[in-house]
Amino acid sequence: MHYDIALHELILAIIVVLILVLLLIISVLSYSFYSYRILHYRHMWKRIIEYKIMETIVGGDGESERDSAFSKHLKEPSFRALFLNVLVDSDRKFSGAAKQAINSLFHQFKLEDEAWRKLRERKAYRVAGGIQELAAMNVEAAIPEIKAKLHDERTTVYQEAQYAMVSFEGYEGLGFLEHFNKPLSDWQQLRLLYSIHQIPEQSDLQVDVWLKSTNDSVVIFTLRLIRKFRLMTYYTAIYDLLDHTATAVRVQAIRTMQAIENSTTVRQFITCFGQQPIEVQLEILKSMKAARSKESEEFLKEQLWNHQEVAIKIAAAEVLVVLGERYYLQEISQQSDTYDQLKQIIKHALQEKKC
Repeated sequence: MHYDIALHELILAIIVVLILVLLLIISVLSYSFYSYRILHYRHMWKRIIEYKIMETIVGGDGESERDSAFSKHLKEPSFRALFLNVLVDSDRKFSGAAKQAINSLFHQFKLEDEAWRKLRERKAYRVAGGIQELAAMNVEAAIPEIKAKLHDERTTVYQEAQYAMVSFEGYEGLGFLEHFNKPLSDWQQLRLLYSIHQIPEQSDLQVDVWLKSTNDSVVIFTLRLIRKFRLMTYYTAIYDLLDHTATAVRVQAIRTMQAIENSTTVRQFITCFGQQPIEVQLEILKSMKAARSKESEEFLKEQLWNHQEVAIKIAAAEVLVVLGERYYLQEISQQSDTYDQLKQIIKHALQEKKC
């Protein structure tokens, strides 16, 4: 009797498991079918949208039937969202009359309302998307609200607001740097630098104030900005940064000095070399390699012979090769009193030059 009950329970358990497995299979198939339909519709809609954009740029062909079908699709919220995304992506690829045509579509189909709604939502990615869309379509009425987002605590939001302000105002849009106390990522710095095409002669923004910022990432960005536009007047302020507490700032200062070098640069590198950490010393040697100044030869030979770090010895030897001192290096490598490590370093440097 006990055996029959146990067998009955086992059969019920197997049936329950099979039902659950069946339900799971149905769920997976349903989700897969739903995902396929979404992808299918997105692919189809994207082709319709891209055709509409092309038609607007090159001139319409008067197909009213196609226009009515497009208008019908616009009633779908998902279609409008995709239309807005494709417009923003297309705006980055075109300029001139084509860009204006894309902008006209944005206003013609009242997609501005979609972007404004996103700007006022709670989710960070939606707010950032709204900022991006309003900036791409040059909706200047949004500037006050976007400017307020510069102080948002969410990274994606304030970064998109920064980029938008530079898109709207160019160099003047960098005004937020004066009081910015959060990290400015390398990627964000590159985005901002790429968006700035010129620095007005009459500008209220003071680069020297940013160089004195307590935010290291702001100082680094400013040094990159100086490099891009070859702002020679800040050379002395940059040299002063070689005493900065952050090694990353010192490295960028060396790169910037090399980019806007003058007749004193190499001598200044030599003078401060001994007080710098290894990372900065290596950057100085890279700059000397780029400068190709004969003034540094004796200094480089001293580093090759006497410096404690192998990396510095290697870098010094490589610069000497670039300066045409191959014969000197070959000569000392063949001397019997030259220690083996130095011979290997010289051999490495000579081979690097051949490659």
